[in-house]
Amino acid sequence: MSIDFKQKAKAKQLNDYFQSSGRIYIVVDGTADTVDVPEYLKGDPALRLALNVRMRQPIYIRDTGVSSVLSFSGKAHDCFIPLQCIWGAYEPDGDLESGLIWEDAVPEVIRSALLAQNGSEDSTASETVDLGIEETVSHDISMVSKTDDIQTRPTKVPHLRVVK
Repeated sequence: MSIDFKQKAKAKQLNDYFQSSGRIYIVVDGTADTVDVPEYLKGDPALRLALNVRMRQPIYIRDTGVSSVLSFSGKAHDCFIPLQCIWGAYEPDGDLESGLIWEDAVPEVIRSALLAQNGSEDSTASETVDLGIEETVSHDISMVSKTDDIQTRPTKVPHLRVVK
C-alpha cells in the first residue's frame, strides 16, 4: 500500500477551504470517465459543482475524491469526483482572490484554449507555453473566467491562485 502525499495534501487544502468558506464551487474535468455525475453533464472540462456545508447529505472529501449525493434539476445523483479531476475551487460570492487552482489538473483543452486566447496576439506565445498556467494566473488572468468566456458562462471568477 502506498500513500500519495500529493493527493493527501490536495484533499486537505480542498477540505480546509470548503470548511472555512462554507459554500464553494469546485471546477471539475467532466470529460474524465472516472467522474460520476449525471450523463448530461459529462464532457464539460470546466464543470462547476456547488458544495455547501449546510447541505443535508454529508459531503466526503477524501484522498481519493469527493463523494456525496448531489441534486441536479431536483433529481438526486450519487456522485464521485476523483481528486485528480478537480482543478479549481472558489467561493461564488466571496473574496475572489481566495480561489484555488491546481495547475497539474487543468485539462489540456482548457490549457490550450487559454494559451491560444492569451498568446495569439503575442509573439512570445512559446514562452507562455513553457511558463504554463502559473504565468497566466500571475498576470491577473482568471482560469475560470477565461474558461467561462470560452464557454460563454455568465459568472466570472478572477484571480485564482496556483496551488503546487
